[in-house]
Amino acid sequence: MNIGTYRNLGFTALAAAVGLAACGGDSSSNNSVTPPSARSAPILVMLNGPTNRGQIDRLDPALNVEANFSSGGNEGMAQDLLGNLYVADDTATPSTFQTIHLAAQREDGSLTDPALERDIDAPGSATVKGIAVAHEAGLLFAANVGGNSIEVFGTAAGDMAQPLASTALPANCWDLAYNETQDILFLAMTNGTILVVDNYVAGGFDASAARTITPGDGASISNIHGIAYRADTDTLVVTDVGDAAVADDGKVYVISNASSASGMVTPDRTLAGPATMLGNPVDLILEGNKAFIAEKSNDAILVYNNIFAGQSGDVAPNRTVASVKPESLVRITTPRREADVSDIDDSDTTIDGVLVSSNAPLAGDPDVVVLDTDLTTVQRDFTVGESLESVSVNQLGDVYLTADDGANLDGRIVVVNRLGTERDGEMFSLSRDRIVSGAATTLVSPKGFDVADEAGLLLITDNGDPAVKVFGAQSGADAPPLFTTSLAVAPWDLDYHPKGDQLFVALTDGTVAVFDDYLANQGAEDPDRIITPTIGGSAIAAPTNLHGIVYVADRKTLIVSDVGSGAVGTDGKLYVIEKADRADGNTDVAVSIDNGDGTTVGNTQLGNPVDIAFDGSSLYVAEKSQDQVLRFDNILSSPGGDVTPDASYAQTKPESVVLLPDYLAPSEEDGLGRGSIR
Repeated sequence: MNIGTYRNLGFTALAAAVGLAACGGDSSSNNSVTPPSARSAPILVMLNGPTNRGQIDRLDPALNVEANFSSGGNEGMAQDLLGNLYVADDTATPSTFQTIHLAAQREDGSLTDPALERDIDAPGSATVKGIAVAHEAGLLFAANVGGNSIEVFGTAAGDMAQPLASTALPANCWDLAYNETQDILFLAMTNGTILVVDNYVAGGFDASAARTITPGDGASISNIHGIAYRADTDTLVVTDVGDAAVADDGKVYVISNASSASGMVTPDRTLAGPATMLGNPVDLILEGNKAFIAEKSNDAILVYNNIFAGQSGDVAPNRTVASVKPESLVRITTPRREADVSDIDDSDTTIDGVLVSSNAPLAGDPDVVVLDTDLTTVQRDFTVGESLESVSVNQLGDVYLTADDGANLDGRIVVVNRLGTERDGEMFSLSRDRIVSGAATTLVSPKGFDVADEAGLLLITDNGDPAVKVFGAQSGADAPPLFTTSLAVAPWDLDYHPKGDQLFVALTDGTVAVFDDYLANQGAEDPDRIITPTIGGSAIAAPTNLHGIVYVADRKTLIVSDVGSGAVGTDGKLYVIEKADRADGNTDVAVSIDNGDGTTVGNTQLGNPVDIAFDGSSLYVAEKSQDQVLRFDNILSSPGGDVTPDASYAQTKPESVVLLPDYLAPSEEDGLGRGSIR
């Protein structure tokens, strides 16, 4: 075993695996909010003073500091629907962004770590301040103060990122709020106005026709900073720092009919005066009717229990909480996680498409296609431009692929932003996508892997350096694995069962290695069991070489594919193994799909079935030697033998296959479970 550690990550593998204290979802001032729920949520506070720059405090629902941890940023924050945090850093020019792995799980004093965190370049930017996430589209919007622009990136971009778009503005914007349902962008401008951009994404990120809202009488110094939008009442709440050098001239405005307002408007409510403690209110977030305001000059978080109602004027906050130089705020919310795509057991799950990678496609053809589930039509295609191996997808809709050119032994992880739901006819782009590669990764010839969304991890088999290597799912650049489990036999594919913390690894000697409590032990143990498939009590005749593997947790059943000899294109098989949760040693297969003659594929069309995917009933197979994608229905109750596939599609050299359920890339509304707070 070659076991690394989580270093100074501040949480255990077991906590990550079972999601202890797991929270997620995006709820900063950059997003819409819904009416109040029955409980409060924890809050993250970015601090930006001379001695605490980049420190993030996590406040419990009672607003007590329960932990603080370091970040690579100091300005705006936004959270995705898996609980990863994006932070902006303007301490150098150009600015940058960083992702923070599962911020709600970080323990007190934990540091950022290159095995988990990812930097996103923002070339051409001046000083990035507020940021927002468009969750379905997978886009990151950033207010570029000093550059009079909004910079746009893909949320999966990395350390070589280029802007996807740059929106020219008539003045500088400090913060922004985006409503993805209406595709409206609200911009808090430092000249005292609010710009409203309709059809921002659909219109190609163009703000030339933006409407201008000017709150108040426009006579006093005005410098809008924080902004939040409540969609159900079409209401904006914005903060005004006034003169940044003055600590008592801050204001808060409440503006109704925000999506249609234009010109000079009289706010529904204006708060200002010494009792408010508003001096430099640089950010705010909403929780139903409640507003939390980051008051930087007076070192406080100000809380108004009902920001939308009550008199205007010098109204004191309902609560004041000490906080040294707070810069931005995010509320932690609980995402509604569905099954990881490798763990779909319910045949009622709606599958929108079957994503297939090819290695190598015909010259000029795309290397990724999305087929319909009937295997009759190509719905979308995409070109990565790498020698692709295995493929998977997280619940945000980002597609992960392993790549290996074979000659240079330099395995890579390719992450493609929202390929699980869109990107038709496009190519890999550093504006949206990233590659994880380099000596620190230790990847030689990576093959199969699994995305464990709740733990925020990637589990990868390395066929060239026999091992399972575990990475942070948000890592980038030359990230090292968090830990490595060395194997005596070269692996090809794996399937991780998160609820049971079990790992099943398909080995090229025809066996399956099973690890119990895998993440809890950080992969530090030898396999707990080795399953050897047998038929009638006899070991399967050589050659046998397991590749694709799926564990069906509700049936405690394994499905594996056997390519036989990789050099022979006619001897493939499929096996179903029951009671796999406790099987050990020689284990009779319950179903064997095999024509019994390794010199012909027979009706099965199985020659080199290199990968499989399961929807709860039907098994999809990437059959490489026969250039086919196959579908076998009711696989768990199949009679076996020389079974004809129920559907097939001619595809050049399919290497891997993954199913795309309809819950990928949810909107903020869909991505938060019932009772969550936004």
